[in-house]
Amino acid sequence: MDRVGVSSSCDAPVVAIDGPVASGKSSVGRAAARIVGLRFLDTGIMYRAVTWLALQRGIAAADASAVSELAAGSRMELSQGADDDTTIMIDGKPLGPELMAAEVDGNVSAVSAVPAVRLELVRQQREIAKSGGIVMAGRDIGSVVLPNADLKLYVDAAPEERARRRHAQIIQAKPEVGYAQVLADTLQRDRMDMERADSPLVAAADAVTIQTDDMDFEQTVSAVVAAIRSALNLGRHAEPHG
Repeated sequence: MDRVGVSSSCDAPVVAIDGPVASGKSSVGRAAARIVGLRFLDTGIMYRAVTWLALQRGIAAADASAVSELAAGSRMELSQGADDDTTIMIDGKPLGPELMAAEVDGNVSAVSAVPAVRLELVRQQREIAKSGGIVMAGRDIGSVVLPNADLKLYVDAAPEERARRRHAQIIQAKPEVGYAQVLADTLQRDRMDMERADSPLVAAADAVTIQTDDMDFEQTVSAVVAAIRSALNLGRHAEPHG
């Protein structure tokens, strides 16, 4: 496979970060990217955008044919915001908080498991990475999307710890939601992501695993930044991208 979005001199490095649901890969990756002066893309929002649109149009997430047609026929645009994060637009509509809705949460794994949807979004992700200088987070970045990335990281934690973190976030808005339900949802999401036939969640063979069970957010960001700087010889005083 051709090298995708990689500079041989690492002047514009490509960093892949993978991990299961609620592992912190996206929030940590975003913070680390700013520190080392790279762009950031959370690829999960692309799958959430397709899921949101399907729900808006009354298309069942389990209807693979209809979801595939929707993804192929929708105009999805990516634009870099002032905060160096990526904003998704579908048919001219910018999407934000609605992508994190519980209904999207409950259906995004089914949509992301559809091969035709993954094929189209992987194509777009590779196009974005071609210019380099990016940290890209997802579930199959190092293993499928960017197998020749300059650095591959796998951010992980036990399901119980990930559910605890997720529950702490959810109860701020929905105090009635119990930890047991969040843990059950986390385990179900893990099964769907790891057992899907196309591009299952897996740590790439050459990925550096960062186990975060005993780390807080700042410690995890520091570990990721250290790994990036060590692997890519980035200066400690790199300016933020933008």
